[in-house]
Amino acid sequence: MNKIKFYEALYASCDNIVARRKSLVMPFVMILIGVALPLISMFALKGSQYDDINSSVVLVGLAIAIIGGIWLLGRITSKGEPYHKAKGAFLSSKILAFDRSRRSEVISAIGSKDYKALLAIPVCEVSALSVMVVSLPDNSFAAVQAFEYAELEYRELCPVTVLSNN
Repeated sequence: MNKIKFYEALYASCDNIVARRKSLVMPFVMILIGVALPLISMFALKGSQYDDINSSVVLVGLAIAIIGGIWLLGRITSKGEPYHKAKGAFLSSKILAFDRSRRSEVISAIGSKDYKALLAIPVCEVSALSVMVVSLPDNSFAAVQAFEYAELEYRELCPVTVLSNN
């Protein structure tokens, strides 16, 4: 099960509903906090009795700004996560494991594009038959692909399929 391959197929099959997106808000917030801490302490804590505290705050602020900068660099250079444009939310991924005897039920639920029916199938601990699910938190959108573990590898049983939750 290759997550990157799954995402690429998802982007290609969703007619621009799902796209790559990287949230840059938190890295920028970290950088701003890291820069603001020394400035605030410089103006709020004046006097020689606060020199040790000011030095510590500058060191902590610098560390926070560096962490934010590294985080921002990582976000800029990464491929991103699936983002549902219409709902304005990131998609979460999970893997459902089913017993091999449930193969026809799983394939039937995916073939009929019925997400509720897929979720109604009992899951098990052994991942002989796995379904990769990428969905919105409210389950109003879901994309799935079934895999079967055979001969020391996961083999695709169906293409990436977008399911409805009606």
